[in-house]
Parts: sequence; structure tokens; C-alpha cells
Amino acid sequence: MLKFSGAVSVLFTVLVASEARYRAVDYHGRKEITFNWIRDTHDVNRNQTAVLLQRDGYEPIRRQVRTDDGYLLTVYRIQPRKSPIGVILFHHGIRQSSDMWMFLGPKRSLAYQLYEAGYDVWFSNSRASPESDGHERLERDSDHYWDFSFHEIGTRDLPAMVDYILGETGAKSVHFVGYSEAGSAALVMLSELPDYNRKMASVELMAPPVFMNYGQFTWIARMLQPLRALFPWSVYYTRDALPTQICTLFRNECCMLFGQMADPGVGNATTSGPKPGCFNLEDVSLKQLEHYRQIIASGRFHQFDYGYSVNLHRYHRDPPPDYCLWDVTARVSLHYGNKDRTVDYRGVEQLSRKLPKSIEVQKTLYKGFEHRDFYRSPKTQTTVYPNIVKSIKRHTTTQ
Repeated sequence: MLKFSGAVSVLFTVLVASEARYRAVDYHGRKEITFNWIRDTHDVNRNQTAVLLQRDGYEPIRRQVRTDDGYLLTVYRIQPRKSPIGVILFHHGIRQSSDMWMFLGPKRSLAYQLYEAGYDVWFSNSRASPESDGHERLERDSDHYWDFSFHEIGTRDLPAMVDYILGETGAKSVHFVGYSEAGSAALVMLSELPDYNRKMASVELMAPPVFMNYGQFTWIARMLQPLRALFPWSVYYTRDALPTQICTLFRNECCMLFGQMADPGVGNATTSGPKPGCFNLEDVSLKQLEHYRQIIASGRFHQFDYGYSVNLHRYHRDPPPDYCLWDVTARVSLHYGNKDRTVDYRGVEQLSRKLPKSIEVQKTLYKGFEHRDFYRSPKTQTTVYPNIVKSIKRHTTTQ
């Protein structure tokens, strides 16, 4: 307890010292608000998914999709061998790329199973993915490039990729399979852009982080709330962002909290740097983390909280509005584990109650499953994946 109190005291000292260098400015002040710092550009393989598909005996097709705000996203397709019976889009979690779907290798990976069953399989990469191609104007290692959360992934990235795939295939709808953050983004898309519900043949979500106030790390998120009220500027200034300060002081807790949400894909792990699964601020947008912190602390699934004055300017209300889950009319199946410390099973069950009863939400609890088991554990081959395949096939016949 003394150690904890001492850490909090140090945190206050850091924040107060920072105030000597920066004074709070209004949202419309002289400086544009951003959420990150200038970071080093990593030497990463931006074609890793294609490499793994070829390794496993599949012919990859790589395409670039432009969002309406200028991000250049990467989508992959496994070359169809015959006329497909349906189209499936796989989307990754936070700090990941589409190569996560190859983790279990041939025959065991869900994507390969569905391809062999006769589906046209696509993989998407958000603006956060190391496999995407950056931005038409912004440098990938710049502050402004990383000024987004899962809200932008849901309202801009996913719609752009869905529309591209439908245009390429001529299909009327796609089956969507998403892990972790993909679930947050998909529900944002279906809530904010209801027309996309008609473009979803089915939505299969594994460990979707929506209502997260039941997890064991809730105290971290709530501890920051009064600090942010005292120092509202601290989340905006680059090198004084609250997530940076908190995770410097509470390194182990941040490793557990954010490291469990995902870890680098099978092809992007390196021998240097943090241990696998540990928190690395250069792997993710700070605004993504802050948005998750907010929904953990509030117990609501709501848009980004910019503070009182900015909320009034952007939303014409304070606090920010909840996402309209009652507008979700696509067929949704929820897959979640009772040992998941990041997305607690009670939050997923709360999500199922918030979705409209008319869509007959399917939910399946997997005993003993932790957060990353849904794409890393071989036991998914005989538990989770058969249920997803069965669900997709059932909805394929009713399109």
C-alpha cells in the first residue's frame, strides 16, 4: 500500500512539474491538439501477411484502399479457386495486423478453414496496422498521423474496406469476423452508419471490448479520472500525455492491461525491445488507449471525451453521447471467455442485453479461455471455430 501511495505521489509531482512548462490552452487556441509524439519509424515488413499466406500454400492478392481522410489501407485476398459461396472479411485487434489470422497455420486457422469450405476470404488492416501504407500527406512517424481511436477505424476504415470488397466481388454483403478491437470498431460502424448493417451477412465478434468496467484493471482507469480533471491538457500535449506518465510509473500493470489486449503478430515479433505481449507506447495511438480508458472508467460505450468545452463544440452536449447500439440490426454472434481479464465475460453479457432483441444475438461462453486464446490457442480448432463456421454457413443460406 505504501508503494502504491508513493507512486501516486510521484505521479502528482510529475504532473505539477509539467505544468511549469505548459499552461492549459483552449481547444481553439494557438496549438492544434494531438495525442502522440514524434516516433521512430520501424523497419517492418509491410507485406507480412502475403509472406505467411505463401508459406502456407495460398496465393495472396494485395490491394490498397484509400479512406476519405487520406489513409492508405492494405487489404489481402486469398485467390479464389472457384466461384465462392460467400465473402468473409477478417479484421485484427489493437497493436496487430492481418498476419494474426495465420498464427495457427494451415488447417487449424479459421481463415483457412473457411477458404477451404468455399468462401472468398479477405483480410483488412486499419490505419494503425504496420502493414498499411501510411497516408497520402502525413508521415507515418508524425504526431498527426496517430491522432485517432477505434472511432475512426469504425467510421472510416472499415466502411472503406467493406465498400471496396463489395465492389470487387459484386457481392451484396460480407460476413465479418473480428477479434478484440475489431469488435469495438465494427459496433461503432453499425451504430454510427446504420446503412452498413445491410452490408453484413453476419458479424462474428471474439472478445469484443465494449463494456469493460468489470475487469480487474478498472482501478487504473478510474484513478486517472480525477487527475485528468485537474490537468485536462495533459492528455493532449505530446510528451506529457497521461498514458505515458502512468505507464512509466506502473509498468507491470500496463504490460498486463494493454499487453493482454494483443501482442505483435506472428510475423512481426522481434528479438529486441519489450518482451512479447508487453506494453509499448510506440505500437499504438495514445488516443486509442485513452478512449478505452474512458469507457472502462465510465462503464459506458461512448464517443471520445475531449472535456467539457470541446464536447459542447463537437457533440453539442457533455458528457459525450453513447454509441447507438439499438441501431445495430445485423446478425451478431458474441464469443467470449470466462478467464479473460481484459474483456470480462460480464461486459460481453451486458453488450448482448444492449443490442436489439430483434436481431437474436447469439452468445457463447468458452470456459478457460483468456483474451488471446481466440487466435493463439490450438483448442479454438475444436471449440470456437466450429461454432463460427456453423454460424456463417447458417447465415449464408439465408442471405
